Amino acid sequence: MRRALILPVLAGCMLLAACGKSSYSARSTRSAALAPPASTASRARALAAARAVNLTAADLPGFTVSPRKPTKTTEEKGYERELLRCLGPQGSGAQLAEASSKDFELSRGILQLGVSSEVSVAPTPAIASAKLAAVRSPRVRGCFARYFEQLLKGQRYAGAAIGRVSLASGTPPAAGTTGGFGWRVTATLDLRGARVSFYLDILGFVYGPATVTLFSTGALEPFPAAAQQRLFETLLQRAKAHIS
Repeated sequence: MRRALILPVLAGCMLLAACGKSSYSARSTRSAALAPPASTASRARALAAARAVNLTAADLPGFTVSPRKPTKTTEEKGYERELLRCLGPQGSGAQLAEASSKDFELSRGILQLGVSSEVSVAPTPAIASAKLAAVRSPRVRGCFARYFEQLLKGQRYAGAAIGRVSLASGTPPAAGTTGGFGWRVTATLDLRGARVSFYLDILGFVYGPATVTLFSTGALEPFPAAAQQRLFETLLQRAKAHIS
């Protein structure tokens, strides 16, 4: 009975990674009108580079492509607007190109893992550096902490109540880059007396004009650290090979 209850709740939790991914990139889309003029060829090269860096199925043996395509509710769109207002001008700057990987998932009983990546290429390294500075700021960290808490607590899970939501930040090593950033969102769900934890990790770095981000989720346990480090290093090496 408990397994039958936990599975649909965890499946719903996995969708939150996609929601967070959408909100993270919304700012660059919103500010596209501010972009310096760029040729079609420049945008095409940037898009090709972004796609070359992203994770593929070959990087994730045992994982499958998620068939779920979450759509935002009116309430979730409202949370995202609040987030964008909170961010203000910090890190604003349009992107030449942006590309995401597929959403990959792995299920082993009630243990569920998810992972994806995203690459955005700014017109200049200075714009990407400004975005990194914004992401590292206490203001933006506070904005995202409130956003994820609203998003999680706005979900509807049969028999489940969302408990404490926390956000911790760090700086993963990213040698040869402008710098890295890292967040972990942790949420506790109370399933009729059973406590279940959900984890969302957002790790990234800026290399030249590119911001590369790895999203990973874990239900019951965080995404395995060794696998996460391997994927992060894969993205780092590809960025160095394809971003100029």
